[in-house]
Amino acid sequence: MSLGVGIVGYGAAGRQHTVALDGLAEAHVSAVLEPDPAVDTGTLRRAASWEAMLADPDVGLVSLCVPPGGRAGMAVAALEAGKAVLLEKPPAVSTREVDMLTAAAERAGRQIGVMLQHRLRLPDTALAAQWRHPAVSAVLEVSRFRPPAHYRRAGWRSDPAASFGGITAHLGVHYLDLACQLLGQPSSVRLSATRELARGIDARAAGMIEFDSGAALAFVVTAESVARSERLQVFGPDHSLCVDNGVVTTRTGDTVATWPTPSTVELRGAVYQEMAEAVATGRRPKRCHLEGARGVTEILAAVVDAPAVAV
Repeated sequence: MSLGVGIVGYGAAGRQHTVALDGLAEAHVSAVLEPDPAVDTGTLRRAASWEAMLADPDVGLVSLCVPPGGRAGMAVAALEAGKAVLLEKPPAVSTREVDMLTAAAERAGRQIGVMLQHRLRLPDTALAAQWRHPAVSAVLEVSRFRPPAHYRRAGWRSDPAASFGGITAHLGVHYLDLACQLLGQPSSVRLSATRELARGIDARAAGMIEFDSGAALAFVVTAESVARSERLQVFGPDHSLCVDNGVVTTRTGDTVATWPTPSTVELRGAVYQEMAEAVATGRRPKRCHLEGARGVTEILAAVVDAPAVAV
């Protein structure tokens, strides 16, 4: 049976979710909640209100495509109404919020997941390798140009309380999350001064992260270069992994393997397939679980709190 999805917020993220659901056998868009009547939702059924969506028996999963600040309360309400929940990235604004939402899902007996779709790029064999070791070192770079006007214009993107930051929280989050899936929970995050396009909205963050395992990651995320790159390299004593603009390459000894490169739309669809399976079985999502976002949330919170200089 196909899982009915209620999409809350029909901006760029909400439209991306709709595209990902198009043609899936496991899930479909049941309703959209968008308070702005000027936003065109096409032929999709519009929910009359938040309360109406929570009471809708055709909605089994609520996808919250709204800014992260203040979203946790909506997630709890949806869980308590008997709905599973999918959170857009960044999924939370503190590790305390991650723990609170995880506990709320457990109490409600419902599933909660995150749209950090790049996790599904990693093959099972790569995840099973020994990366959580003091001899493991990693380097991460993310460069995606955004003009200052993108963050300085009116709206939630210029409000740090709503957005939880700038380039790191909304684009760097994906590959930082990949690093955490491999290396584990951060034990310390040391940052140089971030560069801000607006107060609390970073245009560049750089630093060093140490993990509980002893592994270390050097990283930089920038919105100030027209060069586009997303690259994570992880080096173990006799094995390595590279995710370069979506292409995953692993090396073990002299054996090199390059893995299939699904599109971002396909990866988002795979997240929905995972969520549909989790709802059907009553189990935690295999890859897109919220608990796994604790590490990246800690890193993003450190970026928000870091000393900053204005651009």
